[in-house]
Amino acid sequence: MPRSAYLSVINWPDSFDEPARVSALVQCAGMDQYQAMLASRRNTPGIMTRIDSNMRQHVANAMLGRGILCIAPTHDEVDQYPQPDHAHGIEQFPDADPARFVVVSESHAPWSFTGDQVKLVISGHIKSIDTKVESSAFTPISSASENGYDLPRVTRNIKVTQLLDFHIKVENEIKLVRLNGKKTRIGIVGDDSPPSLLDDSRPIELVHILMPDVPIDTEFYDFDPPGNIRALALKKGGRSSELGLEAWSFYSPWVGIMKQSLYGW
Repeated sequence: MPRSAYLSVINWPDSFDEPARVSALVQCAGMDQYQAMLASRRNTPGIMTRIDSNMRQHVANAMLGRGILCIAPTHDEVDQYPQPDHAHGIEQFPDADPARFVVVSESHAPWSFTGDQVKLVISGHIKSIDTKVESSAFTPISSASENGYDLPRVTRNIKVTQLLDFHIKVENEIKLVRLNGKKTRIGIVGDDSPPSLLDDSRPIELVHILMPDVPIDTEFYDFDPPGNIRALALKKGGRSSELGLEAWSFYSPWVGIMKQSLYGW
Protein backbone atom coordinates (compact mmCIF):
# COMPACT_ATOMS: atom_id res chain seq x y z
CA MET A 1 0.00 0.00 0.00
CA PRO A 2 1.53 3.37 -1.01
CA ARG A 3 2.63 5.66 1.78
CA SER A 4 0.92 9.03 1.83
CA ALA A 5 2.31 12.53 2.11
CA TYR A 6 0.44 15.71 3.02
CA LEU A 7 0.71 18.43 0.37
CA SER A 8 0.83 21.51 2.59
CA VAL A 9 0.71 25.03 1.20
CA ILE A 10 2.44 27.46 3.55
CA ASN A 11 1.66 30.52 1.48
CA TRP A 12 0.25 31.37 -1.95
CA PRO A 13 1.84 34.10 -4.09
CA ASP A 14 0.04 37.41 -3.59
CA SER A 15 -0.91 37.46 -7.28
CA PHE A 16 -2.77 34.13 -7.09
CA ASP A 17 -6.54 34.42 -7.20
CA GLU A 18 -8.78 31.39 -6.72
CA PRO A 19 -8.64 30.21 -10.37
CA ALA A 20 -4.83 30.34 -10.26
CA ARG A 21 -4.74 28.33 -7.03
CA VAL A 22 -7.17 25.76 -8.44
CA SER A 23 -5.15 25.48 -11.65
CA ALA A 24 -1.95 24.87 -9.71
CA LEU A 25 -3.51 22.11 -7.62
CA VAL A 26 -5.05 20.41 -10.66
CA GLN A 27 -1.95 20.60 -12.84
CA CYS A 28 0.73 19.99 -10.20
CA ALA A 29 -1.02 17.59 -7.83
CA GLY A 30 -3.53 15.96 -10.18
CA MET A 31 -6.49 16.99 -8.04
CA ASP A 32 -10.09 16.88 -9.20
CA GLN A 33 -11.31 20.36 -10.21
CA TYR A 34 -14.02 20.53 -7.54
CA GLN A 35 -11.81 19.20 -4.74
CA ALA A 36 -9.09 21.62 -5.81
CA MET A 37 -11.56 24.50 -5.57
CA LEU A 38 -12.51 23.51 -2.01
CA ALA A 39 -8.86 23.03 -1.01
CA SER A 40 -7.81 26.37 -2.49
CA ARG A 41 -10.12 28.16 -0.03
CA ARG A 42 -8.51 26.70 3.07
CA ASN A 43 -6.55 28.87 5.43
CA THR A 44 -2.79 28.72 5.07
CA PRO A 45 -0.77 26.97 6.14
CA GLY A 46 -3.10 24.18 5.20
CA ILE A 47 -3.20 20.65 3.85
CA MET A 48 -4.50 20.64 0.30
CA THR A 49 -4.58 16.87 -0.27
CA ARG A 50 -2.83 13.59 0.43
CA ILE A 51 -0.54 12.30 -2.31
CA ASP A 52 1.60 9.22 -2.88
CA SER A 53 4.82 9.82 -0.96
CA ASN A 54 6.80 8.57 -3.99
CA MET A 55 5.48 11.57 -5.92
CA ARG A 56 5.92 14.22 -3.25
CA GLN A 57 9.19 15.67 -4.52
CA HIS A 58 7.84 15.89 -8.06
CA VAL A 59 4.63 17.60 -6.89
CA ALA A 60 6.44 19.94 -4.49
CA ASN A 61 8.95 20.97 -7.17
CA ALA A 62 6.12 21.72 -9.60
CA MET A 63 4.37 23.88 -6.99
CA LEU A 64 7.59 25.63 -5.99
CA GLY A 65 8.23 26.32 -9.66
CA ARG A 66 5.08 28.44 -9.66
CA GLY A 67 6.24 30.37 -6.62
CA ILE A 68 4.05 28.48 -4.14
CA LEU A 69 5.71 27.97 -0.76
CA CYS A 70 4.90 24.39 0.21
CA ILE A 71 6.17 21.15 1.69
CA ALA A 72 4.88 17.57 1.59
CA PRO A 73 5.81 15.71 4.79
CA THR A 74 4.99 12.02 4.79
CA HIS A 75 2.68 10.38 7.30
CA ASP A 76 5.69 8.53 8.71
CA GLU A 77 7.60 11.79 9.24
CA VAL A 78 4.71 13.27 11.19
CA ASP A 79 4.25 10.03 13.12
CA GLN A 80 7.98 9.79 13.94
CA TYR A 81 8.27 13.35 15.27
CA PRO A 82 9.36 13.26 18.95
CA GLN A 83 6.53 12.06 21.16
CA PRO A 84 5.34 14.59 23.75
CA ASP A 85 6.81 14.63 27.22
CA HIS A 86 3.71 15.24 29.37
CA ALA A 87 4.86 17.67 32.02
CA HIS A 88 3.60 17.52 35.58
CA GLY A 89 5.30 20.86 36.13
CA ILE A 90 7.46 23.58 34.59
CA GLU A 91 9.58 25.36 37.18
CA GLN A 92 11.69 28.46 36.65
CA PHE A 93 15.10 28.99 38.22
CA PRO A 94 14.97 32.43 39.89
CA ASP A 95 17.37 35.10 38.58
CA ALA A 96 18.75 32.88 35.78
CA ASP A 97 19.84 34.83 32.67
CA PRO A 98 18.87 33.63 30.13
CA ALA A 99 15.71 32.26 31.71
CA ARG A 100 16.13 28.59 32.65
CA PHE A 101 13.41 26.07 33.42
CA VAL A 102 13.16 22.50 34.63
CA VAL A 103 10.64 19.98 33.32
CA VAL A 104 9.08 17.68 35.91
CA SER A 105 7.88 14.81 33.76
CA GLU A 106 5.51 11.87 34.04
CA SER A 107 7.97 9.42 32.50
CA HIS A 108 11.50 10.86 32.72
CA ALA A 109 13.91 12.32 35.23
CA PRO A 110 13.72 16.13 35.52
CA TRP A 111 15.66 17.99 32.82
CA SER A 112 16.25 21.65 32.11
CA PHE A 113 16.22 24.04 29.18
CA THR A 114 16.75 27.74 28.56
CA GLY A 115 14.33 30.15 26.95
CA ASP A 116 16.51 30.55 23.88
CA GLN A 117 16.37 26.79 23.25
CA VAL A 118 12.62 26.97 22.67
CA LYS A 119 12.07 27.07 18.92
CA LEU A 120 8.27 27.09 18.82
CA VAL A 121 5.28 27.26 21.14
CA ILE A 122 1.84 26.10 20.02
CA SER A 123 -1.11 27.40 22.03
CA GLY A 124 -4.70 26.27 21.86
CA HIS A 125 -7.40 24.16 23.40
CA ILE A 126 -9.26 20.98 22.61
CA LYS A 127 -12.85 20.05 23.31
CA SER A 128 -14.36 16.73 24.25
CA ILE A 129 -18.01 15.87 24.85
CA ASP A 130 -19.15 13.21 27.31
CA THR A 131 -22.65 11.92 26.58
CA LYS A 132 -24.69 10.05 29.19
CA VAL A 133 -28.08 8.44 28.62
CA GLU A 134 -30.19 7.87 31.72
CA SER A 135 -33.16 5.59 31.22
CA SER A 136 -36.01 5.51 33.72
CA ALA A 137 -38.56 3.07 32.32
CA PHE A 138 -41.38 2.03 34.66
CA THR A 139 -41.78 5.46 36.18
CA PRO A 140 -45.10 7.34 36.27
CA ILE A 141 -46.36 9.11 33.21
CA SER A 142 -45.07 12.66 32.91
CA SER A 143 -45.55 15.49 30.46
CA ALA A 144 -42.36 14.38 28.67
CA SER A 145 -43.33 10.74 28.30
CA GLU A 146 -44.23 8.43 25.48
CA ASN A 147 -46.34 5.26 25.67
CA GLY A 148 -46.63 5.68 29.41
CA TYR A 149 -42.89 5.67 30.17
CA ASP A 150 -40.44 8.50 30.70
CA LEU A 151 -38.16 9.21 27.77
CA PRO A 152 -34.42 8.61 28.33
CA ARG A 153 -32.60 11.71 29.51
CA VAL A 154 -29.48 12.64 27.55
CA THR A 155 -26.88 14.88 29.17
CA ARG A 156 -23.80 16.23 27.43
CA ASN A 157 -20.82 17.70 29.25
CA ILE A 158 -18.33 19.74 27.24
CA LYS A 159 -14.77 19.65 28.55
CA VAL A 160 -12.29 22.27 27.36
CA THR A 161 -8.60 21.61 27.94
CA GLN A 162 -5.95 24.30 27.46
CA LEU A 163 -2.77 23.00 25.79
CA LEU A 164 0.70 24.43 25.24
CA ASP A 165 3.30 22.52 23.24
CA PHE A 166 6.95 23.56 23.57
CA HIS A 167 9.28 22.48 20.75
CA ILE A 168 12.73 22.64 22.31
CA LYS A 169 16.16 21.93 20.80
CA VAL A 170 18.55 20.58 23.44
CA GLU A 171 21.97 19.26 22.38
CA ASN A 172 20.88 18.97 18.73
CA GLU A 173 17.80 16.97 19.69
CA ILE A 174 14.22 18.21 19.35
CA LYS A 175 12.06 17.58 22.40
CA LEU A 176 8.33 18.16 22.57
CA VAL A 177 6.94 19.13 25.97
CA ARG A 178 3.16 19.25 26.45
CA LEU A 179 1.50 21.35 29.15
CA ASN A 180 -2.01 20.06 29.73
CA GLY A 181 -4.64 22.07 31.56
CA LYS A 182 -4.92 21.54 35.29
CA LYS A 183 -2.47 18.63 35.20
CA THR A 184 0.53 20.93 34.71
CA ARG A 185 1.82 23.20 37.47
CA ILE A 186 3.87 26.30 36.68
CA GLY A 187 6.01 27.92 39.35
CA ILE A 188 9.44 28.68 40.79
CA VAL A 189 11.98 26.01 41.71
CA GLY A 190 11.49 25.24 45.40
CA ASP A 191 7.85 26.37 45.48
CA ASP A 192 5.85 23.68 47.30
CA SER A 193 2.46 24.60 45.82
CA PRO A 194 2.80 26.12 42.34
CA PRO A 195 -0.40 27.19 40.55
CA SER A 196 -1.88 25.15 37.74
CA LEU A 197 -1.62 26.19 34.11
CA LEU A 198 -5.25 27.31 34.12
CA ASP A 199 -5.02 29.41 37.29
CA ASP A 200 -3.85 32.13 34.90
CA SER A 201 -6.64 32.69 32.38
CA ARG A 202 -4.07 33.79 29.76
CA PRO A 203 -1.05 31.51 30.22
CA ILE A 204 0.35 32.47 26.82
CA GLU A 205 1.13 35.93 28.24
CA LEU A 206 3.64 34.27 30.59
CA VAL A 207 5.38 32.79 27.54
CA HIS A 208 5.53 36.24 25.92
CA ILE A 209 7.16 37.67 29.04
CA LEU A 210 9.68 34.88 29.71
CA MET A 211 10.45 34.01 26.07
CA PRO A 212 9.86 37.21 24.08
CA ASP A 213 11.63 36.00 20.92
CA VAL A 214 9.90 32.63 20.62
CA PRO A 215 7.40 32.26 17.74
CA ILE A 216 3.96 31.34 19.04
CA ASP A 217 1.40 29.55 16.87
CA THR A 218 -2.24 30.12 17.78
CA GLU A 219 -3.83 28.93 14.51
CA PHE A 220 -5.09 25.53 15.65
CA TYR A 221 -8.68 26.82 15.70
CA ASP A 222 -8.53 27.33 11.91
CA PHE A 223 -6.96 23.94 11.15
CA ASP A 224 -8.75 21.60 8.76
CA PRO A 225 -7.47 18.09 9.59
CA PRO A 226 -6.97 15.58 6.77
CA GLY A 227 -9.61 12.91 6.33
CA ASN A 228 -7.63 10.11 7.94
CA ILE A 229 -7.23 12.14 11.15
CA ARG A 230 -10.97 12.91 11.22
CA ALA A 231 -11.67 9.20 10.72
CA LEU A 232 -9.38 8.38 13.65
CA ALA A 233 -11.29 10.82 15.86
CA LEU A 234 -14.61 9.24 14.84
CA LYS A 235 -13.23 5.76 15.56
CA LYS A 236 -12.34 6.89 19.08
CA GLY A 237 -15.79 8.28 19.70
CA GLY A 238 -15.31 11.89 18.65
CA ARG A 239 -17.06 13.91 15.98
CA SER A 240 -15.75 14.78 12.51
CA SER A 241 -16.16 18.52 13.15
CA GLU A 242 -14.42 18.40 16.52
CA LEU A 243 -10.84 19.59 16.99
CA GLY A 244 -9.88 17.10 19.67
CA LEU A 245 -6.70 15.42 20.83
CA GLU A 246 -6.26 13.46 17.58
CA ALA A 247 -6.21 16.70 15.57
CA TRP A 248 -3.86 18.38 18.08
CA SER A 249 -1.49 15.38 18.10
CA PHE A 250 -1.19 15.72 14.32
CA TYR A 251 -1.14 19.52 14.15
CA SER A 252 1.74 20.11 16.56
CA PRO A 253 4.37 17.94 14.80
CA TRP A 254 3.07 19.03 11.39
CA VAL A 255 3.70 22.68 12.28
CA GLY A 256 7.04 21.71 13.84
CA ILE A 257 8.15 20.06 10.58
CA MET A 258 7.11 23.16 8.60
CA LYS A 259 9.02 25.51 10.90
CA GLN A 260 12.12 23.31 10.71
CA SER A 261 11.98 23.38 6.93
CA LEU A 262 11.66 27.18 6.92
CA TYR A 263 14.18 28.10 9.60
CA GLY A 264 16.51 25.11 9.77
CA TRP A 265 16.46 24.29 13.46
